[in-house]
Amino acid sequence: MINIQSINTSEESNPLSQSIHSKSNSSSSINQSLPSNSKSENNLEIRKLTWDDFQGVPPEDDPALAHTRWKIGYNYQVHHETEKIQVVVDVWCKVDPSSWAKEKIDELLHHQQGHFYIGMICALEFKKRVQEFSFSKEYKQEISEIFNKTLQEYLEMENKYNIETLNMLNTAKQRQWDMKIMKQLNLLSKYT
Repeated sequence: MINIQSINTSEESNPLSQSIHSKSNSSSSINQSLPSNSKSENNLEIRKLTWDDFQGVPPEDDPALAHTRWKIGYNYQVHHETEKIQVVVDVWCKVDPSSWAKEKIDELLHHQQGHFYIGMICALEFKKRVQEFSFSKEYKQEISEIFNKTLQEYLEMENKYNIETLNMLNTAKQRQWDMKIMKQLNLLSKYT
């Protein structure tokens, strides 16, 4: 059995929408310890963003300089082995082409990279949790609950990222978040 679940973190579903309101100097450490690029069958690729990822049209009335939107989803297969139910899940996370930027500033792209990596961490954490879970005959509901709980945690993480870094303006906090994000991404990269 294959089930497809897709979440689009748009402005409507994600009030965090990665707003940037000003320029700042920031460390490039978020890309320095990047795990080697890896790609699963479902296109789960840990990679650096480029300005080409921002194809959307900026709203005229939005004061932000950029919005990064990521999509995360999964497919799964279920194997029944006597009393044990095994779920094999593939996840993906991609930058939505509706993401946009008004200016092309290195520090702005750097901060947006953090948002994309948080989406990647969310996808990988979900996959890890599914692999570690003992499923019952209610596996459909259990998978959905794991996904929704994980997504909510990482949407909250994005909110905290924006608040603490002041949308990249607090360079010391940006560097701290860069290290935190890369540590989590490296720990979970085996799930790609």
